[in-house]
Amino acid sequence: MVDVLARDILLIVYGLWLIITGILVFLMQAGFAFLESGQVRSKNATHVYMKICANIGIGTLVWWLFGFAIFCGNWNYCLLGVLDPVNIDMLNVYGHWFTMWGFCLVSCAITSGSIAERFSFKAYLIYVVLYCGFMYPFFGWMAWSAGPLTRWGYVDYAGSVVVHFQGGLTALIAAMIVGPRIEKYARTSKKSWLFEFGRGECYTIPGHNVSQMILGVFLLCVSFYGFNVGSVVLGALCEPTAHATARGMITVLVNDLPTTTINVTMSMAGGILGALFGGWLINKKPDPLTTGNGAIAGMVSVCAGAGFFHPGFAIIVGIVSGAIIPLVVKSLDKIGIDDTVGTCGVHCTAGAIGGIATGVMGLIRPAYHGITCDIGIQALGFIICIGYACLCAIIIFGGLKVVGLGRVSEEEETMGLDISEHMTPTYPEFVSGGVMGGMRGF
Repeated sequence: MVDVLARDILLIVYGLWLIITGILVFLMQAGFAFLESGQVRSKNATHVYMKICANIGIGTLVWWLFGFAIFCGNWNYCLLGVLDPVNIDMLNVYGHWFTMWGFCLVSCAITSGSIAERFSFKAYLIYVVLYCGFMYPFFGWMAWSAGPLTRWGYVDYAGSVVVHFQGGLTALIAAMIVGPRIEKYARTSKKSWLFEFGRGECYTIPGHNVSQMILGVFLLCVSFYGFNVGSVVLGALCEPTAHATARGMITVLVNDLPTTTINVTMSMAGGILGALFGGWLINKKPDPLTTGNGAIAGMVSVCAGAGFFHPGFAIIVGIVSGAIIPLVVKSLDKIGIDDTVGTCGVHCTAGAIGGIATGVMGLIRPAYHGITCDIGIQALGFIICIGYACLCAIIIFGGLKVVGLGRVSEEEETMGLDISEHMTPTYPEFVSGGVMGGMRGF
């Protein structure tokens, strides 16, 4: 009787905890809005905000309609709360619906930054439907819920691979298909009907507001605590909690909450230090854009092993993830890939490092607090994600390109997407001499 009462109290507290951490994860949309809008030119800032609104509105709808059902492998979760509401453990399933919804929106928003300033808003709406409704939920089912990777023992505690690497790799493929901005390179070369790369001299196109970008970094850093600490799961994801005992839940909370919190903090610090000194060494000066992205990269890389790493190992992973950012940026510029806000270095590379590092930690410490990790399974999951994300991204963005819905026209891009797509400049006081004439200089 005492154990049942204690279990019920813990479940209520856990339900509240999922809501709080889910709200923190949702706050990452504000972080993405500030981060991306600060790194684009002022004539495209409104377009960034509209894409974030689309993530929230359309992404939520398709997640509720069928995305979460695919994620859990249970069609009773379609139209959650409408179909079969009696047989659903509302405390656990609804709580995880809310938290995983935030994760889905985060992964979806990553691609927005790599194709900023030249991608059509209509095409972006289609991308959100396909990504939140099908692409992300299916790989989430494979790795987290009830798919083969889950059964084989794949470990991705808070989504370095499932959320960030998948989103970052999608962003990379999207940037290759959409092609660079018209002012980024001296000329553009089409390697095939699908991919476009910049050629000749590469020009720097600075964003319009560094302060706004750094504010986005801080919002994301705060939100990442909800992202990682909110991944502490009592019982099985998407399943009823009737089998969970009070003692088992207390053990999970006592072991995992402190571990994830300190690991996230140490990896964030490592990411800042790695990007600060790595950027200083490569670019000859420390700069806030690289350093801010390093903080995010550190927190991305720790997601996979947040409840499994040793704090000392977490800071090393963060340092590596941050230090590699300037190298990734220079490499993409040299190849001819225009990643507008450095998405690939932050999410794709750091997510890959986190997934691999979890396997390395499995060699050092095969089991920790009930979590076991095998580097072979980690490598297999990583390879499957590469193939799956590349295939889906090519289908989505290649398909949009074929039907002519991907990129805006050169005239619209020059004018700025705030005016050409939304007729709402972010800074109307700067617009003078008419819409066309006033916006060309921004």
